[in-house]
Amino acid sequence: MTADGFLAQKRRHPLAMTIAIAINAAAVAALLLAKSGYIVPVDPGMIVTNIPLPQEPDPVEVDKTPDTPVKKDPVYIPPPPVPATGDIDNILDGIDVLPPIRTAGGTDEGTTVTPIPTPTPAPVLTGAAPDPRFAGDFQPSYPPQLLRTGVEGKTVVKVLIGTDGRVKQVAIVSTDDPLFADATERQALRRWRFKPAMRDGVAVESWKQMTVRFELRA
Repeated sequence: MTADGFLAQKRRHPLAMTIAIAINAAAVAALLLAKSGYIVPVDPGMIVTNIPLPQEPDPVEVDKTPDTPVKKDPVYIPPPPVPATGDIDNILDGIDVLPPIRTAGGTDEGTTVTPIPTPTPAPVLTGAAPDPRFAGDFQPSYPPQLLRTGVEGKTVVKVLIGTDGRVKQVAIVSTDDPLFADATERQALRRWRFKPAMRDGVAVESWKQMTVRFELRA
């Protein structure tokens, strides 16, 4: 095609010329944007979300059963007051009456009961015992007559011990010889010492039985 022909054709198609120019311009713009790193935002358009409508609750069935009646506790009704006058047999008829409380005297009159006395605790007693500090003074001297003849024996005595531990009285229970009894009695009254008996921590007089032996040693 000659130049004149091409110009003539362009004059005949101005619309095609305009479209060609727009396409070229768009291509150049796209090339420039790609090189510069610029991204053309894309409009996503409108997002539509379906919201479910609330559902109506199921109808509630009403229990038409009648309520159970509440059981009430029985109410205590006190007995009628006893009239002040009238026949006593008719008054007590049908009324529970407690038997009268007997007093210490054995009658039915009154309601006072004599309390049982509290037992007194038994006293604490401690018997008398020889004082160990005087242990060497309990053996009497051997009667000389019996010592020469070689007679042996024993004497049993009961002694009354005072609150100071001394012997106040001697009673001979048994003896193998009167000389043994005399020697024992003299020794007990003069030399014997005891720890006195105690009653609740207080010294008291008491009797105590003692046996004294007279023996010859080789």
